[in-house]
Amino acid sequence: MAKVLIIDDIEFTRETIGKMLSRNGYEVIEASNGRDGIALYKQYAPDLVLTDILMPEMDGLETIQKLNQLSPSLPIIAITGSADSSFLEIALKFGAVTGLLKPFKQAELLSEVNKYVPV
Repeated sequence: MAKVLIIDDIEFTRETIGKMLSRNGYEVIEASNGRDGIALYKQYAPDLVLTDILMPEMDGLETIQKLNQLSPSLPIIAITGSADSSFLEIALKFGAVTGLLKPFKQAELLSEVNKYVPV
């Protein structure tokens, strides 16, 4: 079973995405910030990371950079609710494989996750 690490400071977002991925056959690990996300990555070695960009303690851009240093082949999907889509462009330059603007549809997220880690 493929493991997905969800990093987002908003609990509702983590839970909603986590439930959707779990129902579709993924094992889910959750972190509320980039620092905890890095620690969980080291502990559980997930197959894919889904990270928010705007978060306290360690933002998603720094998180993407650190994860990319630890594992350059790790697929990372950046997500943001910011109206400024330049954050997603920067995330791609820092190592994310793709980016999604919140709110996104379940089918859209599943399609992206399935591209990189099929169930």
